[in-house]
Amino acid sequence: MYFEKMNPILNDLENKEIEIAGGSVVGMALSTINSLIKYIANLTINKKNYEDVQEKVKEILEKAENLKQNSLEAIDKDKEILEEILNAYKIRKENSEKYAQVCKEAVDFCMSVVNIANETLKLSDEISKVGNKMLSSDFKICKYYSIASIQSAMENVYINLKSVEDENYVNQIEEKCKQILEGMQKYV
Repeated sequence: MYFEKMNPILNDLENKEIEIAGGSVVGMALSTINSLIKYIANLTINKKNYEDVQEKVKEILEKAENLKQNSLEAIDKDKEILEEILNAYKIRKENSEKYAQVCKEAVDFCMSVVNIANETLKLSDEISKVGNKMLSSDFKICKYYSIASIQSAMENVYINLKSVEDENYVNQIEEKCKQILEGMQKYV
């Protein structure tokens, strides 16, 4: 059943003509993680022994839905950004400023994905504290995939940052990444 649903998406990923790549995979992973958080929340709401956390779990459910939607939007946006980079790369010798600008826009987008991943990690931690304890392995799966998503999205930041000429901007982004990575350690 899921083979038939997933296979077309995987075929798109494999197809060199469609141009979705690693950033889109991060969006796919994040949307899946947030769906898993919603699953945990749904199996906690109205359950015995969880009466005192119902409002918190409903809040987590809503946040997970928003993050899921942002993650799904990132899949298509990543494809657009990749196309822009590839087009600008072809003319980088004639128009290096355009290429640098497109790479800077890509960094901004990739940082937004890092932020979605970081918020997903925090939400994974929140649900692990109040969610249905029968799903403890799912809590960990959410955290591990969130961490991998942060690191993966940062790889796209770093690769595009190499072509940005604004040193202040580069330093600011590198510092933000460092802070997120340091903050992430408390969830490991």
